[in-house]
Amino acid sequence: MKAAVRLALEAAEAILKAILAIIAAFCRLLGVASPSMPQPPRPTTTPEDVAAAYRDEYTREIANDHAHASDVGMAVHQYAAAIDPAIRGAVDISGLSAEQTDWLLGLREEDLQRLVAAGPKACELAVSGKKCGVVGLPIPTTPQIEGPRTVRHPARDLLVDRIRDHAARVKLVT
Repeated sequence: MKAAVRLALEAAEAILKAILAIIAAFCRLLGVASPSMPQPPRPTTTPEDVAAAYRDEYTREIANDHAHASDVGMAVHQYAAAIDPAIRGAVDISGLSAEQTDWLLGLREEDLQRLVAAGPKACELAVSGKKCGVVGLPIPTTPQIEGPRTVRHPARDLLVDRIRDHAARVKLVT
């Protein structure tokens, strides 16, 4: 693949040189200075510079983990980071479900400090009951979702009964 691209570039360069030679011959006939072959600009950056810039940007992005956390993760992180209970009481955790709030209020001080060290994204994952990288945290309980309830409907029930009766009679006949 690289060889084909290189061959195409060399062919294009040869064609451009031929065109430039024709133009230079016309310029000599007219007594005008001939144009020179334009040189492509050489890059000033090296692959190492690009890798270093990418690494620095990635490090900045990871350090600023707040940009990727949801409001729930930020609220849990703010609650965990507050040292004074009065300050914790002022943190708005209304976006959490009742189960998540119970889980958060039931955490020990050591657990809260580990959540602070892990950052807002880890707080978001922890309160959702997912793996967050903080070992030993209790898992929040998830509410049980009830299945659909059977709604009694007399006309539908009558139809279902008639279909069952008909199916039973057909089985007896065959």
